[in-house]
Amino acid sequence: MKRMSLLAVILWFLLSMASPLGAATLAIPQPSSEFFVLDQANVLDQTTEQLIIQTSAALEQKTKAQIVVVTVNSLKDTPPEEYALSILRGWGIGDKTLNNGLLILVSPTDRVSRIEVGYGLEGALPDAKTGQIQDEYMIPYFQNNDYNQGILNGYSALAQEAAKEYQVALEINAPQALPVSSTAAAAEDKPLPLWAKVIFFILFILLIYADQRFFNGFFFGLILGMLLRGRGGGGGGGGGFGGGGGSGGGGGSSRRW
Repeated sequence: MKRMSLLAVILWFLLSMASPLGAATLAIPQPSSEFFVLDQANVLDQTTEQLIIQTSAALEQKTKAQIVVVTVNSLKDTPPEEYALSILRGWGIGDKTLNNGLLILVSPTDRVSRIEVGYGLEGALPDAKTGQIQDEYMIPYFQNNDYNQGILNGYSALAQEAAKEYQVALEINAPQALPVSSTAAAAEDKPLPLWAKVIFFILFILLIYADQRFFNGFFFGLILGMLLRGRGGGGGGGGGFGGGGGSGGGGGSSRRW
């Protein structure tokens, strides 16, 4: 019984370190009356906001796809992937059947951005493509504290890709790229510090040893199955003015600078 209790404690500790669920969860805001833009960080000028609203409305009318831009003051340790997906589902961005919503999330204080993509546009905008859009058109401007131009660039690139996918015309300027400095290569996530990796490795070895000796590999097989389990899509509400009721995200990319 003591051996079982010890192994259970080790297992719980490992899962809590590996899972983002241990992080604080920030409640998602209500959409703005215009729906397509919510600038809580006050980094967008009026011209940019109106361009986004008008272009997104035109895109929705022609394709049922929706592109929304959200800026926040801080994510308060909530993973950007979790927060962006919650907004995409909670606001019902994109058509419910086509699941073709796109979300740009930017937190200047946390220096993190996220592009979330609905399943219906994942073919046109795979993770590598959305990462490239951020690296080329958004991050260089963010590093110069020009969030307005960086967001406009990212939005323009996404709008053009969506229009191309549906073979429709949109009146929007091409994004403007800046040279990316050698220090500007942004990673998807910050790596764990060395001490955390060492502790995690030691505990993992101890867990495997105890599991193989006392339980014939039962818990190791259980953990392996959980890690291999794919990210599933869940149903989301269609709440919020202008929301089409998209049901979830198909992928996306995050960047830090």
